[in-house]
Amino acid sequence: MKTAKYNTKKKRIVAIVAFMAVALMAVLVYAIPGNIDEPKRGTRVVGGRANIKEIYHFDDVNDTQLVAAQEFGIEPMKTRDEIDSSLVSTLSKVETSNVLFLEKLTHSVPYLTQGAGDLLNTIATNFQDKLRDRGLAQYQIVVTSLLRTEDDVRRLQKVNRNAVRKSCHMYGTTFDIAYNCFQKVDSLADFEGDDASHKVLVNMLGETLKELRDDNRCYVKYERRQPCFHITSRY
Repeated sequence: MKTAKYNTKKKRIVAIVAFMAVALMAVLVYAIPGNIDEPKRGTRVVGGRANIKEIYHFDDVNDTQLVAAQEFGIEPMKTRDEIDSSLVSTLSKVETSNVLFLEKLTHSVPYLTQGAGDLLNTIATNFQDKLRDRGLAQYQIVVTSLLRTEDDVRRLQKVNRNAVRKSCHMYGTTFDIAYNCFQKVDSLADFEGDDASHKVLVNMLGETLKELRDDNRCYVKYERRQPCFHITSRY
């Protein structure tokens, strides 16, 4: 009898140990993070700071960009209450599309001048064309800031040391594109390519901006405290 009870107890212990081992393996498998260079469909690719300034010399300071902003932009507005239908009708509204992803805006509104809106779409389209030419999947650039009022600038200065009182963003000619993240397009009916790493994506964006800057279509500033390219249209 004792032998039978001992064997039964032993089997239970073995079963419990086996169950715990399987459970532990399952936890470890799901706890191991995936490789950032191999994002899942529809995910965001995130990376650290890039060596873009040193490679492409994107150092067009605010005073330089401000000259173009004042020449081609609108008159700055004090508050958002001044953004009426007549003004909106002369501006280009920016929305998320297949080529760009509009981040949630806290200190700006989704409008640009017609020239700046055209420039932004050109950047986004040329960027995707470069990816396609290399057999890579399609990614959206992430837009983080657009038109600001004087009130927006004052509020931003309280939380962002990069913000300046004479901001180019007040003229509707200027926008910011993140370089630390890109949004993958879920799918395109006519094209499927290989996943791209953050390093490849940020360099493709850098090439795109350099070509347009060399063509005198924009000014570009590489921001460090806020991981973005600060861009002003020159038409």
